[in-house]
Amino acid sequence: MRSASISVVVASGAGGEFLFRCLQSLSAQVGVADAPIVVVDRTGEETRARIRREFPGVQILATPPGQRATVPQMRRLGAQAVSTDLVAVIEEHCTAPPNWLATAIANFQDGDAAIGGPILDDNFPDGRDWCVYFSEYHNYLPPWKDEARSDLNGANIVYRRALLLKHADVLDSGYWEVVLHPRLARDGRFRAVNALGVHHTGPFRYGYYLRQRYLLSRVWGGSQRQIVPTSTRLAHLVAGPIFPAFLFAKVTSRVLARRDLLPRYLRTLPLLIPAWFAYSAGEWLGYLAGPGRALEEVE
Repeated sequence: MRSASISVVVASGAGGEFLFRCLQSLSAQVGVADAPIVVVDRTGEETRARIRREFPGVQILATPPGQRATVPQMRRLGAQAVSTDLVAVIEEHCTAPPNWLATAIANFQDGDAAIGGPILDDNFPDGRDWCVYFSEYHNYLPPWKDEARSDLNGANIVYRRALLLKHADVLDSGYWEVVLHPRLARDGRFRAVNALGVHHTGPFRYGYYLRQRYLLSRVWGGSQRQIVPTSTRLAHLVAGPIFPAFLFAKVTSRVLARRDLLPRYLRTLPLLIPAWFAYSAGEWLGYLAGPGRALEEVE
């Protein structure tokens, strides 16, 4: 395709230093790519004032007062506020390498609905952050083959904006990976670009992460509950007690493909086991009763 215009949308829901590290990683490259950054913030005026001081070129959108906007809602607001061909979404917990935007523009092709890259570790000094990394991103460890891939992560993805907004009716509901991506895949290709990787950063408090893991899983299970056959939902409910063992086998198989990570993984196992139980409990309850208010509490 022609040289595309691109913008970056960041949902600011957690507060703290994560957002500012993310913006710093983007600041040098947005001028080269002529790419506006939109931060959609729900954390309050203190965060917005600091963005204005430190990153005056960033466009800030405050979420409506009196409600706690969800991450999908914030990303939707950001995508609607720009007019570029492409919309790059990066999670505030991640930092982009210096060529991230240039790589996105160079690799987006005619026929693509979305492209995405792996989630890289940040050589974490703390086992809690390795726990988050292995638990959250075991499906997205590098390296990737540059090829069609349906499983792209919403923390690091670039959409064709016109196709994204075509499905505005589902952008506020649940994980985009569950409700949006299957629709988009009917409109165009999903492709993996290994060079598009971003780094996941810490630190995370362990108790905080376990709660977030539970909430994320409940949203996932609740979103799946609405689209899978009843037989699939019942199978998940029946298999719930053995799901931590399934996660152990799944994550271990991913790590074995990256032998360099194996020593770190083995040292992190005592922290991962409670995370897998939190994961399993959230998903089981989501399949049983839906997401409840979990999506509003996800950061």
